Amino acid sequence: MLLSIWKPWRWIHRVPLLVAGDAAAIVRDFRRSWRVLWTLTLIETQRKYAGSVLGTLWYPLYSALLLGSYCFVYLVVLRMKFKEFGEYDYVLFVFAGLIPYLGLSEAVMTSTASVRQSLAILKNAVFPIEFVPVKFVSAALFGLLSSVAILCMMVVPTGYFGWHILYLPVAVAMLFVYCVMTAWALSAIAVFVPDLLQVVNIALLLLMFISPVGYSVDMVPAPARFLVYLNPLTYLIEAFRFAMLGIRTTPLWADAAFAAACILGASLTGAFFRRLSPIFADYE
Repeated sequence: MLLSIWKPWRWIHRVPLLVAGDAAAIVRDFRRSWRVLWTLTLIETQRKYAGSVLGTLWYPLYSALLLGSYCFVYLVVLRMKFKEFGEYDYVLFVFAGLIPYLGLSEAVMTSTASVRQSLAILKNAVFPIEFVPVKFVSAALFGLLSSVAILCMMVVPTGYFGWHILYLPVAVAMLFVYCVMTAWALSAIAVFVPDLLQVVNIALLLLMFISPVGYSVDMVPAPARFLVYLNPLTYLIEAFRFAMLGIRTTPLWADAAFAAACILGASLTGAFFRRLSPIFADYE
């Protein structure tokens, strides 16, 4: 096994066929299990805040609290002024950038440990284990829709509302595919390395500060701008800002390139997950 890893020329030519076969198998499993997946997603969405006083209202409340913190730091403490934005416009600008970050953060945090916590499902032939991370990703993004609805209501009375709102399903789909891609990779590795969850939590905290949530890409100094373009969240933020406000810095074709990379990445991580799943039971 180790010798074959160190001699990739013996097996690298078979990778495309293996990935294509696993991707096709995932699609077939989804066609058989999508009703179960949908039901489990709804249950997980309700379970998260079951027993709390506010229930699912915590979804938009958390977004509002984080939005208020961002605006307080930038507008009150740092007293930043933006030529193209008034204070209310800047609130919309930040909110549109926070939505994909919150969705990614929630999806990754909940899905990373999902497989290790659900190894008993390996014996369940009804629901394939590769859809366990997908269930948590779907639940996270389902709850995020309340924040999207609030932002839509805030945008409607402004001059930013327009036909570009029809681009919103594309932005949501990009976020979903990227989250699934990441969830498959991290949840599989976390079965063998439980400490990965702590690393992920720290990485997500750092990601909030190095992503263009409170600033635009063109505000970053030119020598350091390539670091922003290496951040996948940049393209998700740009897609959501374009859909909600009609403004963006990156060209529209960048979304197509990013979406294609996410689909390819999801195919690779899905195959990676399926190839590792037979030995998950050894860590139960």
